[in-house]
Amino acid sequence: MKAYRTRPALFRKPSLGIALAAVALLAACAGDEDAPRPCPEVVLLSDASKQVKFSGQGRDLTDVLFEAEIEPGRVVCEYDDNTVDVDLQVRVVASRGPANSDRLANINYFVAVARADQTVLARESFDIAIPFPGNRTRVSGLEEIGQIIPLSQGEDGRDYRVYLGFDLTPEELQFNRANR
Repeated sequence: MKAYRTRPALFRKPSLGIALAAVALLAACAGDEDAPRPCPEVVLLSDASKQVKFSGQGRDLTDVLFEAEIEPGRVVCEYDDNTVDVDLQVRVVASRGPANSDRLANINYFVAVARADQTVLARESFDIAIPFPGNRTRVSGLEEIGQIIPLSQGEDGRDYRVYLGFDLTPEELQFNRANR
């Protein structure tokens, strides 16, 4: 996992000439068969987008080992014959809790591919260990996941969804739902 820091985006208002040129370019590409084809929609499951890991049976703030949040990043797709190769960035942010003496967060998350009708075609879990170096109590990282999806005749990325979330215990799921 690689730590990274985001930079603020720089925006500037386009001139009318640039805007008209962009519209003309888009119109010219509308019938172009080489235009980018769509990626599957990435869906972050809200109940599984956060994880609070406690030490033992206690549920007090002093019992927290770590808190983590997950979110999708950039999605890039490449079509080849009857497949779409999907590369997804997954951003994980972990905060060290008072009960975490080993300065490590062991986190499990999943990525699932489903048809638009929510029929799950593939699901895989990933384990990551996030260290808290030095006196850092909050660490951000980025993972890259690749998935090849076979396509039937007439299908493209819009016919699929990629679901993302933490692998939670029933107790962790209940905690998330109770603390929305």
